[in-house]
Amino acid sequence: MRNLETNVKTFLRILIIILTVFISLLIVFGVAYVNASIDVYSAILVVLITTVGFCIGALAVMSGAIFHTFKMKKASGLTLTLTKLGLRILMPVAVLFTKSNSKEKKSIRYIYIELNNIVVESYNKKYDARDIMILLPHCLQNSQCGLKVTSDPELCRQCGKCKIGVLLKYAKDNGLNLFVATGGTVARNIVKKTKPGIIISVACERDLMSGISDIKGIPVIGIINKQPNGPCINTDVDVEGIINKIKQLTV
Repeated sequence: MRNLETNVKTFLRILIIILTVFISLLIVFGVAYVNASIDVYSAILVVLITTVGFCIGALAVMSGAIFHTFKMKKASGLTLTLTKLGLRILMPVAVLFTKSNSKEKKSIRYIYIELNNIVVESYNKKYDARDIMILLPHCLQNSQCGLKVTSDPELCRQCGKCKIGVLLKYAKDNGLNLFVATGGTVARNIVKKTKPGIIISVACERDLMSGISDIKGIPVIGIINKQPNGPCINTDVDVEGIINKIKQLTV
């Protein structure tokens, strides 16, 4: 909970920076307009001032929707629509404003994934088990394992050294589809080929944000993996958390 509050504060700080930039632009354009004497320049400045003013208004509205959705943990109607717009437009811009600070960038990505999950769950749609895909990263596999579960998860011997075996067993017992991807391109190809109804995707926050934004028309629930050994090697995941998500989504 404390980490979540820190992420929200980081997002708010970045949001204030973005607003400050736009407001500063508005002031600069306004001063230039008042002192302009050439009609053409005046017309250009009017367009610029109107554009910046519109951006500020849109930013404020999307920000309000995002914070309302985050606080209520659900959304509907216009708030849901505005939150989705914020995910597509505002959040990527916020990441750009954190280019030099990896911690802030990580916080924004956490907020993005959390908001995306809330949006998906707000539709209250239920799915048949066969329409649910569990998409796992190859770094979840124990690095000492020589089995190519990325080509065929069924090769997993469920030895217990990583969570792939547990999730594979759960998927087989409940009629779910499970795949292990080596990267974003492979994951996209799997999605394109199988066309699931919904995806439960496990990955780091960077890959999840990228994947969620790239996949169109298919809802994605993002589960951020744990990295006790650093990124991309012997990662871990909360299996119970995944199972609970699936139970909420199944008929």
